[in-house]
Amino acid sequence: MTLSTTFFYFLGKKISLHDRILFKESLNLLTYDNLMRFAWRIFRITIFFEAVGTGLFYLVFSKQFPPLIALGHSFFHSVSSFCNAGFSTFSENLTLYGHSYSVPIFCAFLIITGGIGFVAISDMYYVFIKREKKGLSLHTKIVLKTTAFLIIFGTIFIFLMESNRGLSNYSPGEKIINSFFQAVTPRTAGFNTVNISLFSPLTVIFIMFLMFIGASPGGTGGGIKTSTFALLLLWVRELLFGRYGEDITAMKKRIPQEQAFRAFLLAFTSILLIILSFFLIQTIDQGQPLKLLFEIFSAFGTVGLSLGSKLNPNCNFSFDLSISGKLIIIFLMISGRVGPLTLSNALITAKKREFIYPEESIVIG
Repeated sequence: MTLSTTFFYFLGKKISLHDRILFKESLNLLTYDNLMRFAWRIFRITIFFEAVGTGLFYLVFSKQFPPLIALGHSFFHSVSSFCNAGFSTFSENLTLYGHSYSVPIFCAFLIITGGIGFVAISDMYYVFIKREKKGLSLHTKIVLKTTAFLIIFGTIFIFLMESNRGLSNYSPGEKIINSFFQAVTPRTAGFNTVNISLFSPLTVIFIMFLMFIGASPGGTGGGIKTSTFALLLLWVRELLFGRYGEDITAMKKRIPQEQAFRAFLLAFTSILLIILSFFLIQTIDQGQPLKLLFEIFSAFGTVGLSLGSKLNPNCNFSFDLSISGKLIIIFLMISGRVGPLTLSNALITAKKREFIYPEESIVIG
């Protein structure tokens, strides 16, 4: 959508209303203002950060490979990191650089930048660089605060849990860097600098939680998104204080309750899809429950992390599944990237009731 819109922008042609709606929905934008310019801006942002990432990786890889090969590895990893893909040209992924500081930091920088979303990046550009706006939008503030909280909390949690287990072979500084990286990469990137199959079950479950949340709207990642997670927490806070039927407040702004309903529906549909997939694959293949659940969360969040295959040490756990199990994993990846709500809207026709039933209360709790 971005490439086609940018192409029309270069030709000086207008796009149809239908295409405008598709582009707006594909990036979860709130308005139709300057869509073609925004597409061109996305293109420039992507090229800029991927070029910077290529240069940073080249500083490391040029010491190990001939110039052209080092450039190829650098460009591939830069694109893969910024786009939250997680693919590597190395068969061991990035585990060879688990004792390095530079590669995990460069990779994490690109993952975070691509994950916070083009809307937030554009907003920060106009506030801090061009200074055309006085302050950040509520969306950008929520995205940045939620992202920072998840990374900081995740780093501390993994460091405390795995210092004497999965990260026991690393120095104190390397433990901090790898804890930081493993808190960033589940947010749909999928790179790994350590063998996560050595992590404790509690840490594995926590990584599932991070994969479920994912990146931010309008970015290159999957998951239910950071803004959805934050909005659900804000809504729960409002309900706990007895403010039913009111708009949600955050940072001296009001958020329509309709968006909270959409956030709840998105989270509920996603959890339902994950549970259903788990029971179907477990019934078909009868595999290891924790490994399977991790693989399902990873597929839905389009992450790519895995606890490893039992049959082939170089493959993901999906290698061990039957054809039916693999097809379910494929469906999860597609639905996770497209979005459960988008998928359900395409399959289910909305119908409004033309009448109202009598009201009656039930006992809750």
